[in-house]
Amino acid sequence: METMTSPEDPLTAIASPPPQFSAGEIAELIDEQYGLCGDLAELVSERDQNFSLTTADRRRYVVKIANAAESTTVTDFQVRALQHMEASRCPVPVPRIFPALSGAAMTRVLSATTEHALRVVSYVPGRPLEEVEPNAELAGKLGECLASIGIALRGFEHPGDRQVLLWDMQRAANLQALLVHVPDENLRAEIAGCLDDFSANAAPRLGTLRTQVIHNDFNPGNVLVTDSRLVSVAGVIDFGDMIRAPLIIDVAVAAAYLRGEDDDVLALLMSFVSGYDSVTHLEDVELELLYDLVRTRLATTLAILYWRLAARGEKDAYTADSLQGGESAARFLRAINAISRAEFSSRLRASCEH
Repeated sequence: METMTSPEDPLTAIASPPPQFSAGEIAELIDEQYGLCGDLAELVSERDQNFSLTTADRRRYVVKIANAAESTTVTDFQVRALQHMEASRCPVPVPRIFPALSGAAMTRVLSATTEHALRVVSYVPGRPLEEVEPNAELAGKLGECLASIGIALRGFEHPGDRQVLLWDMQRAANLQALLVHVPDENLRAEIAGCLDDFSANAAPRLGTLRTQVIHNDFNPGNVLVTDSRLVSVAGVIDFGDMIRAPLIIDVAVAAAYLRGEDDDVLALLMSFVSGYDSVTHLEDVELELLYDLVRTRLATTLAILYWRLAARGEKDAYTADSLQGGESAARFLRAINAISRAEFSSRLRASCEH
């Protein structure tokens, strides 16, 4: 079942099918426009079409073809943000824009019906965080890493930084309309309760918080770690969900993926927030809102997952990859819901020594 959308509807880009270029078509284009030749392998993406490229001399790149529903302003925003981070000497390895032979940061590729923006970025080596079991020490390093990215993006502005995005937590109240797709009645009620709490407790206060462009998708698939015995952060990728938002939303998004074991479900989350706070001091009002914001991100993950299942089915590659994460998100949401707001906030303040 496809959902009807409009250009101003945040469902538009996700509902719009990703580009479907063949590897041969892209190989010919990047040879002509970038002077790059090599082996292409398609990567899974939510709404774009991405390829990894390995040249004969083992240099590696990522070729990104934007969804036709994404405006050129938003695509340019993502390019300029990476260039800004490079100029800011961000200490965290992130993709760098590889210019075309013409010097342009982006080029165009035509399908039978429309035009798509194409860009080439450097490949960031590392092992996805989702392949390892993080401990408290690594969680703290992740917090420091995200804070450093926030510092590198501080002061960056662009007309595209207010894109209409389904994953924008500032719009979370609108997700209530997707809950009809959640088959489990109890889970549906828990998600609805989180969104109600967001509307009552968090949404009215967001406008008072410090705001900037944030990464907004610091999940284990986008964070790379080293393959050494002492695991550390190797880099961060996928800046496609960047948006101007309260800084604490970036923390909440990342914290929602740091899901501890049954003996202490909050252990990793607390270490992460403490690590972030050691680099960028979090204000008390920001810490107070994390209980609702972390739960809201988990509710968002589940609402979009079940909507996507209804729209595209399990055969969609991105959805299939998301199913296991959805089960984990539901467990973590129930675990946090079982903890009082007061206990959660008290532990946060203690972990950050506030």
